[in-house]
Amino acid sequence: MHNRDVIYVSSETGRLRKVLVHSPDSGLGRVVPSKAQDWLFEDIVHLNTIRRNEYDYYIKLLLYFLDDKKIKGQLAIIDAPENHRNFYKPDHADFYRSDQVVELQELLSEILNDVSIKNQLVASVCAIEACSYHVQRELMAYSPATLARVFFSGTPNESEMIFPPIPNFIFTRDIGIVINDHILLNKPMKEARKREALIAKYIFFHHPIFAAYSDKIIELTDTPHHFLLPNDTEVERVTLEGGDVMVVSGDHVLIGVSERTNSEAAAQAVRKLFDKNVVKKVTIVKIPRKRDYMHIDTVFTQVKRNVWVMLGDFSTERIKGLQTDEVHRALRIQPHRIDELEILQFEK
Repeated sequence: MHNRDVIYVSSETGRLRKVLVHSPDSGLGRVVPSKAQDWLFEDIVHLNTIRRNEYDYYIKLLLYFLDDKKIKGQLAIIDAPENHRNFYKPDHADFYRSDQVVELQELLSEILNDVSIKNQLVASVCAIEACSYHVQRELMAYSPATLARVFFSGTPNESEMIFPPIPNFIFTRDIGIVINDHILLNKPMKEARKREALIAKYIFFHHPIFAAYSDKIIELTDTPHHFLLPNDTEVERVTLEGGDVMVVSGDHVLIGVSERTNSEAAAQAVRKLFDKNVVKKVTIVKIPRKRDYMHIDTVFTQVKRNVWVMLGDFSTERIKGLQTDEVHRALRIQPHRIDELEILQFEK
């Protein structure tokens, strides 16, 4: 993002000016072994550790480069034991609040001040989570800040859970991608992420900082009469996640077809990006539909204009090595078959 009023991204490696983040909340601390797989976590994380040892440093680094007045000369106060957590808590009076390092829970809290939006979102969340009418009325009584926290963590306090948390919201790339001056919203594959997509949609369509872009938000839709199709057909439901979209230049976007993004979603995205004149070229990269790879950004990542980091399984150099390595051949250890990959290019 360029400045407070302009949203524009034309590169994976350009200068970062503004970023959307979400602090690890109490919902992440409620990922228990019995639910970890359902909530898309491979392991259990310790909430205080991930906050203090990882996320807090990450936020400080972002603030140092993007909004230094919030951090320079104040570290001794921020890191004092009595103040430390308050600086990073979105619903606390001492929260850092930045126009450049933008906390999504803050944005949600702000749009919930509108009673009409609050009514709609409470009803929508309750429909997804199958809440009782009693719970729906309870939620309507919460303040915007408390309700925003509940929507993210699923809990209003330490002893009560109303519905499941959405711990994956910390991966903000997945909720939507800015392509030039347009925003492509995701359609997650997994049930555990449906509330994320709903919250993101309300933020992008209703928060003032996106007001100038309401007609530049791209939504993908399920195919007509998809509910009549057999469950085993790929076009049953359109699914796309942000980890499968890369903006490699102002005119060129990569879209992955993967475990989480299907061909119908890629086809819709290509058509809509061309129809709206967002880009001139789209490359579809089909990778194996396996949890091991998940998105194209777990297979390769652009780190400089002409430098990419690639997963070893897909490296031609590794394939050459294994083809001549007798030990690997004897043990039948093989890299991923490169011929299972497919790359298709479309130009407007």
